Amino acid sequence: MTGTAKPTGDPVTIHPSTAFGFDDGMGAPVAMRKNRVHKRVSLHTEVWKGEDGIFTRGNERLADLSVGGAFIQGAGTTIGSSLNLRFRLPGSDDFITATAIGRNTRDGGLGVQFLDLSPENLKRLAAFVDENS
Repeated sequence: MTGTAKPTGDPVTIHPSTAFGFDDGMGAPVAMRKNRVHKRVSLHTEVWKGEDGIFTRGNERLADLSVGGAFIQGAGTTIGSSLNLRFRLPGSDDFITATAIGRNTRDGGLGVQFLDLSPENLKRLAAFVDENS
C-alpha cells in the first residue's frame, strides 16, 4: 500500500505486515508473525541512533514497526545493547523518542524492543500503525 503524508505531502511507502509470508522480503518469518500481539507497518524515515553517547543520523528502513519495537535495517549493533532512538513518523515534525534494547539480528539489521515510550509517543505511534496497517 502506498500512502501520502497528509500535512507535508511527502510520499511514503508503507508496507503492512501480514500473518503470511514476508513483507517485501525483509519481514519476519511466518512462524514469528503468527505469534505477534501488535499490528506492524514498515517505512523509510529519519532515524537517530545513540549508543554510548554517540549519535548517528540516517534515512533508515524501519520494518515491522509497532508499539513494541521495530526492525532497523542497517543498524550495526549487538543483541543486548541499549540504544537511544529518535525517529519521525510521516507528516510529523516531532520525533518519537525511546530507549530500546537489541533483541535479534538478521540480514544486516537489528530488531529492537522499546523500553520507555512516553504515553504521548505511545498514543501517536499506535494511531499511526492502526491507520496504516
